Amino acid sequence: MGIHPSFLFLLLTLFSVLIACSEPVEPIIEEELSSERALRTLTFLPEFNKELDAPIKARLSGTTFTAVIPYAVSPSKLVATFTYIGVSVKIGNIDQTSNVTQNDFSEPVVYTVFAEDGSKTDYTVVITKERPRLPRMNIDTSGLPILDKKNYVRSTFTIEDIDSYYSDQVSFTGTGGTRGRGNSTWNMDKKPYRIKLDEKATLLGMSNDKDWALLANHTDKTLLRNITAFELSRIVGMKWTPGSLSIDLYMNDQYQGVYALTEHVKVSKERLNMDLVKKSDNEGEAVTGGYLLELDFHYDEDYKFRTNLKALPIMFKDPDKPTAAQFEYVKTFFNKAEQALYSANFKDPETGYRKFIDVESFINYYIVQEVSKNVDGNMRGSCYLALPRNGKIEQPLVWDFDIAFGNADHITWEQGASSAGPDGWYIKECSPWFDQFFKDPYFVNELKKRWNEVKPELDKVPDFIKEQAWVLMDSQAKNFSPKSQGGAGWDITKPEWNTKIVRLSYKAEVDYLIYFVEQRLQWLHTRINAL
Repeated sequence: MGIHPSFLFLLLTLFSVLIACSEPVEPIIEEELSSERALRTLTFLPEFNKELDAPIKARLSGTTFTAVIPYAVSPSKLVATFTYIGVSVKIGNIDQTSNVTQNDFSEPVVYTVFAEDGSKTDYTVVITKERPRLPRMNIDTSGLPILDKKNYVRSTFTIEDIDSYYSDQVSFTGTGGTRGRGNSTWNMDKKPYRIKLDEKATLLGMSNDKDWALLANHTDKTLLRNITAFELSRIVGMKWTPGSLSIDLYMNDQYQGVYALTEHVKVSKERLNMDLVKKSDNEGEAVTGGYLLELDFHYDEDYKFRTNLKALPIMFKDPDKPTAAQFEYVKTFFNKAEQALYSANFKDPETGYRKFIDVESFINYYIVQEVSKNVDGNMRGSCYLALPRNGKIEQPLVWDFDIAFGNADHITWEQGASSAGPDGWYIKECSPWFDQFFKDPYFVNELKKRWNEVKPELDKVPDFIKEQAWVLMDSQAKNFSPKSQGGAGWDITKPEWNTKIVRLSYKAEVDYLIYFVEQRLQWLHTRINAL
């Protein structure tokens, strides 16, 4: 019996399958996912960041990128250009695209780079700002020298605040005159100047006025003592604190050094705001004020007098030419005040010195002068006084501190201070009027209250000095560099007339100023509260 063909086909097919199954089978290998991930470069380019003038490349150390941007550039809306290894980059849950995604770098930002296998690495990006460039001021006199303190030389003034450090005013151009200013400071190598603009102008965010001063601060190797004293004035609440800002000064495009562009002392609505007498105010209530006066040992104004008891040198500033009746009223008022202060019943609130003298303003003045230990602050020089209409004698402002804060050797042997350092009373014991104020418990108690009110803010002054010194770091180096190296030529190692002490570096000078203020505040806090 033969085999059916269909059965034979089935056997052949089954045999073929068995043979095929007996051959080795290649294993299926899954592709391994990469764990590589890295943020390789990070840059900020001008084409994606309009405020930038040049590319800023961040430096990588470990997993931290750092970059420094110009002071005027805002870190809040920057677009990064970056390269990486991996599949994606995120900040938080937000995908990042190079040249596209904008982020706020005001605080450190964390970029997370993901690999194919899901592993990740965090990179921190820290953006800081460059030190701001000081505004640059140029006085163009067409080459004419400034020879004295009387004759103004026609000038064109330009100011550029490239980094808008002080205000939004990037540039200013105006015309006017320039002359010398100051008393002893005019005889120094680095000259101070007085500026009068043809038209009122707001300079670097300060008041709108024609009259300005350029303080040279030649004897102050920190270049910061006047500005620091004005900060004290602001803290205690003087009636007016002059605006004063550090600048780089050029004269006919030649660098002169770091100066302080400062609001000139004057009566105006935006400066010392007070009503002045008019020429016609010669009797009754009208003749009582107001007046701006200066007490100064130079005694060099045309209209002046000395008080009867202490021979204080009082000069008229505004009006600078009072009528005979006005002159006599002010002179008589000051002599009555001084007589009451040194009388037997000087403590009496009705008939004593408080009838004539504004205690609050004198206390504020005292705090500034005693903290700074200003050698001229003992009712000796640059002491401004105001007599408002129907009012009392006030001390509305402070001025001239370049040899304060431990910067005057003669404070001991000439003015009687126990030391030139941060310890010891000065104004309390070495100043007319104040020596008598301290004999009145009322004055002492008011001083204690005011001191403890402002002490927390006074404690911030050392940090204020540090901040100002940081801003000056580049400009001070130029100020104290030789002219052959593009500097102003002033020598930080050269002793000046006010002190024989030389600290040899700008850092050492600033460190001493900070030390002086810190120690002075500590010493005074203990002694004032123990009165």
